[in-house]
Amino acid sequence: MDLLLEEITAFKKDMRIPENLSYKCKNDYYFGMRKAFDDAFNQYSRRMKITYAGDKDYHITPVLECIFNYINSNNNDFNACFSNCIDKAKNILENNKYGLAQKFVNMSFKYVMCFSDSNEISDKLKDCHLPLDKYTIIWIRSFKNKEINNQLNQINNAWANIDEGLYNTIQEFAKQKLSRDLSYTISYAKSSELPTYTLPKERLSAEFIIWHQEKINELHNKLEKSKRDFDRLGIKRI
Repeated sequence: MDLLLEEITAFKKDMRIPENLSYKCKNDYYFGMRKAFDDAFNQYSRRMKITYAGDKDYHITPVLECIFNYINSNNNDFNACFSNCIDKAKNILENNKYGLAQKFVNMSFKYVMCFSDSNEISDKLKDCHLPLDKYTIIWIRSFKNKEINNQLNQINNAWANIDEGLYNTIQEFAKQKLSRDLSYTISYAKSSELPTYTLPKERLSAEFIIWHQEKINELHNKLEKSKRDFDRLGIKRI
């Protein structure tokens, strides 16, 4: 099994995504987009003590209609679909935040990629963007691009506060990097030699690998720090 397929399979299992979802069935889109809605809006709304009027599906439907129509039409202009979806998503919390909208729209496409027949619409998904969140920002920052990192510093790396200009800069940067057969090392593997993979050129495909591995890296670092603290304090490890 190749790494991308392995990561998609793991993501589908973690998210409990049914095997029979199809891009041809409009109602099937709600399953993933409800999760995308939570990914984008729930934590922010709790932190800011914001409530949204109406039920979740009411807010999802305009973006769902846009994505469904794009996927099931002869129109291959992904950027036009994305811009339309962003405009609709920015209205959900009525605060016009681009960072929240991009997370919802990009994650919605990520869940579509998990549909059982998504291989039939690979041309529709090849131009999808890199969802920007905590872990993909860590990956972007690792390239030490001064312009991007300085702008991320100004917003404390908060993806919810990313504006359209910075978003487009990051997307173009990621697209260029991935176009060059970019290598990615799996830091914590079972083998003594750390394996290196060539990331997919498509940004959304690459995100499946990057997001999971960067999350594992963070967890490993936290565990190592805990072990050092236990040793320093003389605490017997559990």
